[in-house]
Amino acid sequence: MSNLSKIYCFRASYEASIDLDINNLPDWLSVAINWQGYRISTLPWIANVARLLGNLNIEDHPTSWKSYLESLGFRNVTPISCEDFHEDTLYC
Repeated sequence: MSNLSKIYCFRASYEASIDLDINNLPDWLSVAINWQGYRISTLPWIANVARLLGNLNIEDHPTSWKSYLESLGFRNVTPISCEDFHEDTLYC
């Protein structure tokens, strides 16, 4: 299947994301908080199913995901490499 999604990673400002309801986020996102703010990654194995069911209607592209995250209430969303995203857990 050539239409499989990729994992995308982002950071967002904790302080600026005041309209965000962290308890009401979709299952195709993984969200954590650290000293840099929100750490967000997409979960393609769930996003693919959501697309098939018609529950997720965005293109699988970092720009589309960034806009989608902003529509959920995240602010100052910045795409980052997933290597940088997981850097602090590499030595655990």
